Amino acid sequence: MKHTVIRSKMKKGKPLMKDPIVSRYVPEMDWLDFLSLQRMLQTYSTVYIKPDKGRQGKGVIRVKKLNDSKSKISYKQKTKRVSSKKVMKEIKKHIHLRKKYLIQQGVELATYHGRPFDVRLVLQKPLNRWRLTLMSAKIAPRRNSIVTNVAKGAKEVNVVKVLHGVDQPLNVLKVLRELIDVSHQIVQVLDSHFPLQIVGLDMGIDRKGKVWFIEANTKPDCTGMRKLDRKLYRKYLEAKKLIGKR
Repeated sequence: MKHTVIRSKMKKGKPLMKDPIVSRYVPEMDWLDFLSLQRMLQTYSTVYIKPDKGRQGKGVIRVKKLNDSKSKISYKQKTKRVSSKKVMKEIKKHIHLRKKYLIQQGVELATYHGRPFDVRLVLQKPLNRWRLTLMSAKIAPRRNSIVTNVAKGAKEVNVVKVLHGVDQPLNVLKVLRELIDVSHQIVQVLDSHFPLQIVGLDMGIDRKGKVWFIEANTKPDCTGMRKLDRKLYRKYLEAKKLIGKR
């Protein structure tokens, strides 16, 4: 079976949002337009605007609702306060009008030394069975960073080390077990819709310890994870070799 690279975030997100079990871990997501922006900001204090086919955290905009009349828009390293009526107008300054964009429920990520982080899990299917081969925590470069992508300056660190050092009280074993369990459930759902052999999952942990799906990458760049655990990276390469022979 061949592996398919799926670039559309919505295409990957839809089956997860519809699944009765996995959906509880998936933030609400919709196509961006004036009505969806209004509705989402009425429901959530923070939302993210993302290109449907973007990568490496490029083009991501964060909108935080301060009160009924003011919102804070963050793009790249700049932040601007605008009236609630002008949020869409401000967003349009930073997006390509010919591209499709999503609006996604924001998750207040747990922090490590004051900086938000998420967890990258790489799963491969070398012998018709999904196997977790790599895992790392990606720590944002700044306290107010919009994204946790390595391409935007995030640092990859050992997951267990980070979970034991988070600023919020977490049950480390429970969170770790849930991260792995939910990731396997997610790839099973994706695998039932698309021909896949490898998936990189970005998973978040909020400040109460709840696990969240953020994004799935069907062509993950894993080279940066090599230095964290060379033994695990060898297993990843072995699985990759087996997949290539099929």
